[in-house]
Amino acid sequence: MNWAMLLGSLAAVLLLAGAAWVLGLGGASLADEDEAKITAEALVPGFEARAATLDPSREAAEVTGSDGRRLRVRRLGARFVAEDTA
Repeated sequence: MNWAMLLGSLAAVLLLAGAAWVLGLGGASLADEDEAKITAEALVPGFEARAATLDPSREAAEVTGSDGRRLRVRRLGARFVAEDTA
């Protein structure tokens, strides 16, 4: 095993992780209930959000529509997806 190559690879991985952190990549979170409602409306055409409840981690929310339909908005990688909670 070549220790120089191992240490160089480790340094490169840490450098890339640091660059991703500085650029703010992959850390999507919901700021508040209003952002959760806006996100749900943007992801599901025709959905009109009425209320939202944030998860404590701010990576997901339960959004209730004006028609009673409920969506779970959650983080998937660096973006958000909406799923029906029927």
